[in-house]
Amino acid sequence: MKITQTAAGIALALGASLALVGCTSATDAAKTADVTTTADLTSAQQECVTAVQADVDAATAETALVAPTEPLDLAALSGGTVWFITVSMNQFSTDMATGVQAAADAAGVKLVTYDGQGLANRFNEGISQAVAQDAAGIILVGIDPTVVTGSLAEAAAAGIPVQNTLNGDPTDEVPEGMYTNLTSDFTGDGETAAKWALIDSGCQADMVSLYSSSVGVWQKMADGAASVFDEYCPEDCSFKALNVDIANVSTDIGSQLQTALQQDQGVNYVYPVWDSAVPFVSPVMSAANSTAKVLSRDGLEANLAMIADNSGQAMTIAMPTTSWIGWIAFDSVARAATGAEVPDYVIPTRIIDSTTIGDGSAAALFPEYVDYETAFTDAWTG
Repeated sequence: MKITQTAAGIALALGASLALVGCTSATDAAKTADVTTTADLTSAQQECVTAVQADVDAATAETALVAPTEPLDLAALSGGTVWFITVSMNQFSTDMATGVQAAADAAGVKLVTYDGQGLANRFNEGISQAVAQDAAGIILVGIDPTVVTGSLAEAAAAGIPVQNTLNGDPTDEVPEGMYTNLTSDFTGDGETAAKWALIDSGCQADMVSLYSSSVGVWQKMADGAASVFDEYCPEDCSFKALNVDIANVSTDIGSQLQTALQQDQGVNYVYPVWDSAVPFVSPVMSAANSTAKVLSRDGLEANLAMIADNSGQAMTIAMPTTSWIGWIAFDSVARAATGAEVPDYVIPTRIIDSTTIGDGSAAALFPEYVDYETAFTDAWTG
C-alpha cells in the first residue's frame, strides 16, 4: 500500500462499551485493535479498561486543524529574515524546513537554514550568526536550551524572539531567552500508548519500552507510559523501561531487548518511543520468536506502511504532515517578531492503528489538514 507521509521523524474509534458488572470478553472490550486474548476479564481488568477507554477514544478521533485565526502584519515582516536552526538535518528537519520555506515565501520573508550537526558549538555558532545578521526571529528545533544559554542571552539582548521547538511538553516552563514552547504533549503521548495497550490486551499487558534518557522527550514518553501502568494496572500488567545508549542505539537496543525477551517470554508489547527505532527492534523479536505487538510514535512513512500491511507494527502516535509543522512554526515566530500576541499552539497527535490507517494517505489520517496552507494565508491577509 502506498503511504503518504505525515509527520516524519517525530506523532492514536474505540467503540465498545462495557457492562459495569460481571465479566466481559476482552475482544468485545476493545475495538481499536486486535485484542491479544479472548479470556474473560476479571472485575479489576474490566475496571481498568473502563477507566482508560475515554482517553483512548479521544486520542483516536480525527484531529482538528490547528491554524491561525488572526491577521499577520506582513508589511512589518517584509525584508526580514527568519533562521531555522536544527539539531541536525535529517528527513524530519528537511521536511519541516520545506514547510517553513513555503510559509516564508508566502509571507515575503527570507529564510536561512542552519544545520547544527549535533554539535553544541555549532548550535551556539548558528544563534550567534543569526544575531549578528539581525534576524527577525529564530526557530530552534530539538536543541537543549541549557547548552546554548549564552547565545540565547545574546538573542534576548538583541530583541530577537527564539522559539523552543519540539523540545519538551507544552506546559513546561519556557526556557530563559525564548518566547514559547511549540511542541506536542510527549508525556501524554506516552500515556496514550500505554492506555492503548491496556485496552488492546484487556489490561493484561506485559510491555517493554525502549528510550534514551539523553533525549528529553523520549524520557517523558517512557515516564508517561510507566505512570499509566502504575495507576491503572499495578497487579495484572508489567512494564519495563530500557534506557539505551543514544550513541550506540542499534547495538544497545539489540542487546538489551534480547535479554529482556529471554528473561520474560510473556512480553506482548514492545514500545520503542520513536518510529525510527522499529527497524532495530524487529530482528531481535524475530530471533526470539516473539509475537509481541510493536508500538511507537511519530508517523513515519515506513511505519505507517507496516501498520497498513499488518507487518511488524500495530500502532503509532502520529503528528500531522511535517510541512504543516513548518507553517505553524513560522506563523508563531513571525507573530513574535512583529510584537503580536502569539497563540499557545500545540502540535496534535492521533492514534494510527488498523482502525484508523485507512488508505494511509495524509488526507485519510488527518483529513482536516488538507489545504491547510490556504487557512494560513487567508488568516494572514484577514
